[in-house]
Amino acid sequence: MPKKPTSRAAKKDAEVFGLKRAASGLWSARLSIPRDRWHDVGLAYQTKSGIRQEFLKSLQTHDKQEAIRRRGKALDALRNQVNEKLEAIGKKPLSGDWTPDWATPEKAVETGLHYRQQIEQASDAYDPAEDYETCTVADGGPNSEREHVRSVVTDFIEAEAEKLPPAEGQRYFRTVMGIVDGTHTPLGPLLDRWEAERNLTISKSSQAMDKTAIKQFAAYVAEYDEGKQGITVPNPVSHLRAKSIESLELRMLGGFSEWLLGTAGLHPKTTATRISSMKMLWQWCIRKHVIAGPNPWDGATSGLKQQAARQGKPKRREFSEDELLALFAANPAERRWAWGEAIRDLMRLALLTGARENELCSLTVDRIVQVNGASLLGIAVIEEDAKTVNSIRKIPVHPLIRPIIERRLAAAKATGQPDAPLFPECKPGGVGKKRSHYFAQRFTDFRREVLGDASDNVVTFHSFRKCFGTFMRRASVAGVSECQLSVAQKLMGHKPQTITESVYMEQDMPWPTYEAAILGMVDKGVPERVKEALLTSRA
Repeated sequence: MPKKPTSRAAKKDAEVFGLKRAASGLWSARLSIPRDRWHDVGLAYQTKSGIRQEFLKSLQTHDKQEAIRRRGKALDALRNQVNEKLEAIGKKPLSGDWTPDWATPEKAVETGLHYRQQIEQASDAYDPAEDYETCTVADGGPNSEREHVRSVVTDFIEAEAEKLPPAEGQRYFRTVMGIVDGTHTPLGPLLDRWEAERNLTISKSSQAMDKTAIKQFAAYVAEYDEGKQGITVPNPVSHLRAKSIESLELRMLGGFSEWLLGTAGLHPKTTATRISSMKMLWQWCIRKHVIAGPNPWDGATSGLKQQAARQGKPKRREFSEDELLALFAANPAERRWAWGEAIRDLMRLALLTGARENELCSLTVDRIVQVNGASLLGIAVIEEDAKTVNSIRKIPVHPLIRPIIERRLAAAKATGQPDAPLFPECKPGGVGKKRSHYFAQRFTDFRREVLGDASDNVVTFHSFRKCFGTFMRRASVAGVSECQLSVAQKLMGHKPQTITESVYMEQDMPWPTYEAAILGMVDKGVPERVKEALLTSRA
């Protein structure tokens, strides 16, 4: 049984690792090739045997300690030469795709931020370079503790970068020192700050759209960098977060809309929403004085509306009277629809409340309100489901659809949960985890069955909301003063259109005004045949 090497023997082996001494006493650096790469390196160097096991490079010294000091740079040079040969024949470098944990873009950013904080915390008054014998400052030395710390950090990062292949080492050094010097502002921390602040004012669906825009922008930047720099980007989002906002070229930013339309295959209208998110991010960075203006995304959506129009998509409209009668006459429960009862109820609620699809699908026990002294029940749209701040509101429920609310409310209360959903069949789904996600798909199937495929892109569930607005205007023209535009805007959750309304008028009107508007809209704005259809299906 072979003897276990002593610690002294192990130390001796470590000292001569990567070294070889010739008979003359001259030391050489020795780069050993891993067995599984012998054939690749042999092919790269076209050896007769077809393999290559090692490389030697003279260190031009007989002194062992000097050889040890020179070994690192010599081995790096040999390794770089071999990697270049391997790259020329399309093979991976000796290290494969592996990169040290501390050298990943994310760690480089983390390291840079850490050292920047250390430097900023160092004193300007302390003088580490003072020569105490002459009481003079050493020539070329640091004049403060801060300069001293920066000098030490620079030397350390340079040493770490030298451990990597040249290209990776240069990128690592530029990233870390750029953050230290304030010339490299990584997008990761900026994105986190922007999202945290923006999420205070936008809905969950808008938050989901922002995240999608960032993901697609990351995919575009990764594809651009792979083509330009010849690198492989395994994680586009991490790659983007590690990049500095200063390094994103204007020419590259300008190609994003083309990439969305072409490579990603998005509709011009969808492309405009993605560009809008990027514009808001850059505007925030300018406002926070991270970068200077102008905003590079200004004008980036120019022409997209025209492109959308040329694609021939018809403008979506409200349901006609005959379409409403057809939808109400059809019984989803008698067809092959899994959510027939929900479709039946939600159509009627949408028509007479003007609420959005997800606002209705998300109703719970505690969102049914009874205002003191009021004759009508109400539904509440809270911040969690509101599209905008203006969408937070309460809407009276007309007597024609009150039985639906009472029936659903009783079933929800029976569960014993104070926040039980009124439409439990509407399970959350999609990016924003909306309760309307799957319901929208089922209603689309139902609508096509009743109105035909020709109704695609012409009417949707949102058309009930358009009907509500139309009925409000008809009632206003017929003399119902409470159905005027300012009241309709409040009930539908729209932003006031004038400074006078938004700044100088009360935020919420008296509840009786809203009740009178709902009652007057149905009385004077809804066609008689539609009211009859609603009346016969109240239960």
